[in-house]
Amino acid sequence: QKSPIFLPGERNVSYKVEGNEDCQGYYVKNESSIGLVVISEWWGLNKSICITSDLLAKQGYQTIVPDIYRGKSAIDREDAGHLMGGLDFPKAVNDILGALNFLKSNGCKKVAVTGFCMGGALTLAAASASTLVDLAIPFYGTPDQKYFPVENIKCPVQNHVASLDDLKGFSDPETCKALHEKATKAGVKYELILWEGAKHAFMNQDSENYNKEIAVQALEKAVEFIKVNL
Repeated sequence: QKSPIFLPGERNVSYKVEGNEDCQGYYVKNESSIGLVVISEWWGLNKSICITSDLLAKQGYQTIVPDIYRGKSAIDREDAGHLMGGLDFPKAVNDILGALNFLKSNGCKKVAVTGFCMGGALTLAAASASTLVDLAIPFYGTPDQKYFPVENIKCPVQNHVASLDDLKGFSDPETCKALHEKATKAGVKYELILWEGAKHAFMNQDSENYNKEIAVQALEKAVEFIKVNL
């Protein structure tokens, strides 16, 4: 039986994107006036991120996962590396902003963006590129500071980092701490949460690095952060 990581996710909605063809996404509709754009890891829109999105929607949000690989999702690690390597980040940010506008047109007054690994980097990239993002909750990922400087962020940020993350220059604690320092100096409301004993991808229920205890606590922190700021 294949892991949900390597199974394609559901795409149940299509929405407008500035300067590009319409994008698809996995949307969970409810009565909430708070929306959450959920950005996948480097695997793309797979079954696993749909499960995560359902879990987040149950906390009381409308959620959408944008299909930033445009119909593709990774079949293995090598494939994921190729897909992420070939991703046009500014275009992906537009797909995220399109998803955000879609939620606003469906009754959401405020929209937060969250994401994991590549999605964490894209969360910060979207917040850096646009003031449309009301709140950013990235998990273990950093965008290129040349193109998406953290100093440009206007919304509150809660950044979740794993103490044992060894992806140097992307999501290791040193990189994330330096980013936090830069952001704070620039006056960004930026909270850094370092989870002791956690590894990269600790939130993913289908990953070997999944840490249930920490994942539950991190979700509580994120929900609280949304409550306080939105």
